[in-house]
Amino acid sequence: MDMEKEDIVNIAEGLRLIEMGVDKIQAVMRDKKIKSLADIAAELIPFFKEDDHELTDAVISRLGK
Repeated sequence: MDMEKEDIVNIAEGLRLIEMGVDKIQAVMRDKKIKSLADIAAELIPFFKEDDHELTDAVISRLGK
């Protein structure tokens, strides 16, 4: 593997974005007293099915797992 400095910086930046996303998800879960990602999926799937016709069945089924 031959990574350059730019590759490492891009990876670090991506990891920071993931960390920020996890922090946002956890904050909402704490605020709403949500215990699991399955509970979130149970809320999201009906919302997406009704409000976003562009989501595919594959994405919806993935959220259900």
